Amino acid sequence: SSIKIINEYVAKDDRVKLFVHKNNANLGLIATLKAAASVAESDWLAFIESDDILKPNYLSEKLKILDEYKDLEFIFSNVEILGSDKIKAEYANFFEKNKRIMRCDFNLMHFVFMNIVPTFSCVMIRKELFNSLDFNSPIQPILDWWLWAQVSPKHKIAYIDKELSIWRRHEGSYISTLDSKLLKSYSRSVFNFLFKSKHKFLPRLYIELYMLFNSSFTNIMLGTPSRLIRTFVLNKLNEMNEYKPSLRYFE
Repeated sequence: SSIKIINEYVAKDDRVKLFVHKNNANLGLIATLKAAASVAESDWLAFIESDDILKPNYLSEKLKILDEYKDLEFIFSNVEILGSDKIKAEYANFFEKNKRIMRCDFNLMHFVFMNIVPTFSCVMIRKELFNSLDFNSPIQPILDWWLWAQVSPKHKIAYIDKELSIWRRHEGSYISTLDSKLLKSYSRSVFNFLFKSKHKFLPRLYIELYMLFNSSFTNIMLGTPSRLIRTFVLNKLNEMNEYKPSLRYFE
């Protein structure tokens, strides 16, 4: 009864508007995102996935930062996990690693090899930027990773280390079933799209070196040399493409 319930809010609050596809058809995520962006009246878009929750201070905390830093084009925040104790423990480690990356070592490769943005429900993005993105992700269920990776190299972004939304996680979700080979292939697709390097030998050699020396095995066996090689490769890629990711971190 979603439409019936939403219409009750529409009748009570003129800020709430309901839009549906023709004949109330389900046209999928991409068509729905584009349709929503086309009717949005603000310069900024905020999202909430159907089973997530935005906390009461979600918008106010972000608007406070956006009012001060006018050059920002993308802002995301920490989330509270709603799920089993096992899932919460797994994501606690993931989020701590993310925070360390964003505080002191953020670079393009973190979006190529992992999606540090947990969910659509923690994101606000300028509408003009969103409409310019490529939506042709090789794996549609992780479309968000594909989109946000395009944002990171050339646009001003910010992260708020506050749990402003609640992300509902389920056992056996699609992303948790992806094997490492498929994820590596996806990372290559992200890299090739960003660097336009499908037919250029050197960038592809660099990315393969980075992936080789970023494995658990080489980190254990080689330690510091492995890290130095990754740093060298990353610097070369940055020089070749003039990508200088900019992330502001807010406690």
